[in-house]
Amino acid sequence: MTSPAVYAAAIQYQLIEICGEEVPVYANFNRNFATEPTFVTWAIRNIGPPVYTGQTQSNVGIDTPIFQVSVFAQSFETALTLSNDILQALNGFSGQFGGEDGLFVAKIETDWLMSNYDNEVKLNEVFLDCSMYVPT
Repeated sequence: MTSPAVYAAAIQYQLIEICGEEVPVYANFNRNFATEPTFVTWAIRNIGPPVYTGQTQSNVGIDTPIFQVSVFAQSFETALTLSNDILQALNGFSGQFGGEDGLFVAKIETDWLMSNYDNEVKLNEVFLDCSMYVPT
């Protein structure tokens, strides 16, 4: 199993690459304290032991962690555009994920879960789920 710390570093790196330096990317950040007009948060879940193919566990396994990306923006158009950029960059991704120190990902599937507007914080929100398939 790949270390959760390796996953975290790779996700942070990749999202910064996609969003650019002008959009802050926070891991496990409480969005209620953000002051930027646009920002992205993410959280990882469903980390577990690899699932093995075939009838014996000597066959190649695959980790399938999921991370959720949340896009927040004052402008609805900005929220949709940035979310689509992330969706297009991640969905179907295969290769070195997270830069040179990252990990190889066989495939990423990304689902657009929902968009919303939060009256309390006055931000548009879009939530994406990203399933990674990592050979072990």
